[in-house]
Amino acid sequence: MSQAWSPPNQLTIAQIMWSIVACAVACAWPVLLLVVIPALLTLLLWKLGLSVTESFVIVVAIGIVAGLLLPLTVRPTHCRFTPATPVSLPPSSPLARLTEDGQEKARPVWSPDGKRLTFARHELGGAHIWQYIMTANDPRSAWRLTDRKAPDFHASYFPDGKRLIVAVVELSGTQGNVDLSVIGEDGKGLKKVVGDLSGKLSHQDWPSPSPDGSRFAFSSTHEGNQEIYACKSDGIEVIRLTQSPGHDAHPCWSPKGEVIAFATDRWGGLEIATVKPDGTGLVRLTRSPGIDDFPAISPDGSRVAFVSQRDGNAEIYVMDADGSNPANLSNHPGRDTQPSWTPDGKGVTFVSDRDGGTDLYTLELPAR
Repeated sequence: MSQAWSPPNQLTIAQIMWSIVACAVACAWPVLLLVVIPALLTLLLWKLGLSVTESFVIVVAIGIVAGLLLPLTVRPTHCRFTPATPVSLPPSSPLARLTEDGQEKARPVWSPDGKRLTFARHELGGAHIWQYIMTANDPRSAWRLTDRKAPDFHASYFPDGKRLIVAVVELSGTQGNVDLSVIGEDGKGLKKVVGDLSGKLSHQDWPSPSPDGSRFAFSSTHEGNQEIYACKSDGIEVIRLTQSPGHDAHPCWSPKGEVIAFATDRWGGLEIATVKPDGTGLVRLTRSPGIDDFPAISPDGSRVAFVSQRDGNAEIYVMDADGSNPANLSNHPGRDTQPSWTPDGKGVTFVSDRDGGTDLYTLELPAR
């Protein structure tokens, strides 16, 4: 046997032992099994007269044998695996993509209950545009509103959620007149309510029903330039709301019924304005060097979403109902346009080409 190792003094050994014990307490049982017990065994063998090397070899051998025999002495039922409960993580982004086919789309509008979304979609290389409805969160469920061969587009729901009013092209020879028709959500009962108001081809578009569904606003070119009009839901008693030699378009009736927002170029570039349902009380809401278009009033009437190019790119903006505090909501280098509010007022749905094609997205608004 080789000469036994002697510690410098007893105090050093005690310090070492207390350090080992403190470490074991701090690191719990794995350290106790892997450090303290082997150290104690090594010290015990050394006290019995074995060298440090011999003591270390014996302790290692004991550890190997114990490691081989331990699995044989433990029953599997003593350690049961409990599957982890699935955790629903919050979305990583407030942006939700609603469609994925990449085809050009226009004017998304939610049903009042938020269960369905209607929009127009260009097909066959852009040669046709037809109105579609899809179930929320299920883009594959989309179905055509009509079975017409001629185009139909830019529909909006009536407040009852059972009917829509849609722009339809009526062909006359090689020319087409754009009329407005009411139709059931099931695609039945298509009935024209606004047609050739002046006896010549004209373009009626972008219908927006009043909160009670008794009337709707729309744009029309039947008197020459495009103006904003309103009429009863059956198309009678048409009145002109705007009086401008310029271009007035894309009306949106407020949820409380007191005003109709629209885009107009009467001050130069396109700006957002409101007018009362009788044509009085014109109010200008925006003053920007770029184009402001497609106003959409929030369900509670407190805010207006719109498209603006004031920063050099088509973005979705949101401002207070009086035109104050405009803020860039979409803030993306792609083209974002034609916003509409979700029925709960917590998000804005819009058309965007941010992922290559043209699809529909909903962007959740930050808390106020």
